Amino acid sequence: MKRTYQSLRASCLIGAIAALLCTACSKDTTADRLKGKWQLQTVEAEGVRYRVDTVWYNFQSESLFMYQIYQPAARRYVYTYGYKTQPDDRTLRLQLANYTIKVKDFLPLTDWPSGVRTFRVEHVDGRQLRLESDGRRYMFRRY
Repeated sequence: MKRTYQSLRASCLIGAIAALLCTACSKDTTADRLKGKWQLQTVEAEGVRYRVDTVWYNFQSESLFMYQIYQPAARRYVYTYGYKTQPDDRTLRLQLANYTIKVKDFLPLTDWPSGVRTFRVEHVDGRQLRLESDGRRYMFRRY
């Protein structure tokens, strides 16, 4: 009886270690790594770097997105929701929706040319996100 218990215990331990190793070695997808709130730190365009600290991109699920802007003069946040799609792990497509504010009214607060924007994901890890679109590079930190 004692030998069976030890054998079962050893099998469980080996199984748990194997499961941990499989999880550790599995590919971490960009979609999972984007989830959360990211604060824009800088925008680089035409060789000039601009400091920004009033914009957040919130990736709330596989498909939901929120664009949030703090307006210091008015001491308020303006935000809208949208949709996120990722055709592959290096392409991020964001589309704003007419939810809390109409897209046509929100766009002048941004540097987006339209309500849909496609980014190339240059880098993403647990702390930093770097996106590129239309010749501009956007550097975010996890908030």
